[in-house]
Amino acid sequence: MSLDFLTHLDLTTGALIIFSLCALFVLLRGIVRLLIGALILGVSVWLAYWVWQQAPAWSIKVLEKPNSLITTGAPVAAFVLALWLIRSVLRFVASPFVRPGSGPPSAFTNVPIRLIFALFVAAGLWLIGVTWVHHAGALEEIRGFVDKNSDPGKTADYLLRMKTSAEAVLPKDWLKMLDPLTEPARVALAKLIAAEGSPAETPAIDPKTGKAHPKATVVADPALQGLARKKDFSGLLRSPNLTRALDDPNVKQAIEEKKK
Repeated sequence: MSLDFLTHLDLTTGALIIFSLCALFVLLRGIVRLLIGALILGVSVWLAYWVWQQAPAWSIKVLEKPNSLITTGAPVAAFVLALWLIRSVLRFVASPFVRPGSGPPSAFTNVPIRLIFALFVAAGLWLIGVTWVHHAGALEEIRGFVDKNSDPGKTADYLLRMKTSAEAVLPKDWLKMLDPLTEPARVALAKLIAAEGSPAETPAIDPKTGKAHPKATVVADPALQGLARKKDFSGLLRSPNLTRALDDPNVKQAIEEKKK
């Protein structure tokens, strides 16, 4: 899906739009409905995002190989199930306290309090959006590293700009918590694997030791090499094999040497 129509939208403008929509909603529909709706949506999205991160490892554990039915279907199922289950539970819990025929309070009473609540809800939704944009930007960064001679396009440029903006606005600890799959070392290793993912690539040999360079050892992993060859950079970042490779001190050293 093209994001060309969003290329002029930055994080600040996005935050203002989200807050305006939340403020309008809270004035027209009430605080309680806004909070409950945002809570249900936020929890469902984060649960689906967590399942999306873990799905490749689950697929390998169960089927001994990645399976698109699990890696794609499980997050969608988690989102739908969480949305339905949370709504059902909250409706059941609240049903004894709701009087039949009782309507919401006047829309414009306690406007400052309503706007404060709208601000908190907008901040939560903004964080979700920033996390998605940051992750998408990391994927475009890997793709650009591999396809250096191709034109990235407006959408890729936009996502890379937004990733840079997110890293400038949010503390590193927040980004690590919100989007752990795009830590700098993880993205750097994914770039090396993606760039050398061709099966015809010969292993790089360290002339000093006569042994394969740690980078080549990582590329030799069939699962990672297959993901790189298919240009499935999302699957590459989520792969548990990439996590294990990052624990290797030699790989860490290779990443540091590449930065120099």
